[in-house]
Amino acid sequence: MKKKYQTILKIAVSVVLIGFIVLKVNKQELIESFRLLNWKFIPLIFGLIVAHYIVSSFRWKSLLIQKEAKDVSVIYLFYLYFTGAFFNNFMPTSIGGDVYKMWRMSKKINNAAVGFSSVFTERFTGIVMLALIALLSMVKTLRLGVLVLVLWLILGVYLGLFVLKLLSVKIKFLKKVYEALIIYKNYPGVLAFAMFSSIIVQVLSIFVQYFTFRAIGVRLPIFYSFLAFPVITLAGFFIPSLNGYGVQDALYMSMFSFVGVPVSAALSASIIYHLTRIGVSLIGGIMYAFGKDA
Repeated sequence: MKKKYQTILKIAVSVVLIGFIVLKVNKQELIESFRLLNWKFIPLIFGLIVAHYIVSSFRWKSLLIQKEAKDVSVIYLFYLYFTGAFFNNFMPTSIGGDVYKMWRMSKKINNAAVGFSSVFTERFTGIVMLALIALLSMVKTLRLGVLVLVLWLILGVYLGLFVLKLLSVKIKFLKKVYEALIIYKNYPGVLAFAMFSSIIVQVLSIFVQYFTFRAIGVRLPIFYSFLAFPVITLAGFFIPSLNGYGVQDALYMSMFSFVGVPVSAALSASIIYHLTRIGVSLIGGIMYAFGKDA
């Protein structure tokens, strides 16, 4: 019953935000923004999304150091990334597809804790690097102290692990997850590769969105892009919504108004970004339909 109410809340948030956007935006200006679309950018955007999945698959593979998971192939992880992206279209929040990937990985290796922790760690390294990119961009954009920001990030990571350790005392499954995560402290090389590949993944993600704006003739300030897009992505992880619909659109309109982008142009870029992600994710739908389980 609790999950039912959570789902209703997420759908309600998306509906309310979309309703607010519909009332605020000028429909004629929105149509004009779509007419400016340069279709030559679409293959580039698609290619960057696919490259994002490829690098992410290798990152995930590097984290599978447990004996149960060592034989899992990169091709299978690539398959899970595409099918997970497909299920993201129907699941609440922008990380709903991760639940699917955890479930499939757990079945594949017959270990729920390792399946959960591998997906969690893979996603967590991405979030850490995304936050770091945003923080470093703040240094350039807002002239803040880099050392203070990085220390806050490190403190947040350690605090999260500390809370997980406390909860693991009472909850048996979390104990298994904590044990599966803490094993990485003995593999600094694995973590270093995961962090490095996460930087590549997040830069690809930022450029996907950057070139979406370029496709409608808007050239964003590059440093501001490296601040705004990570913040918007992180918000999509944590603000309840249906796969980020409404949340992403509202943040696009709000954050890019600070650099002179009309709300209609920002909204059209957000919609194009939604549509291109859905288009790429349909490959995962085809894989799932044909049962291609590598």
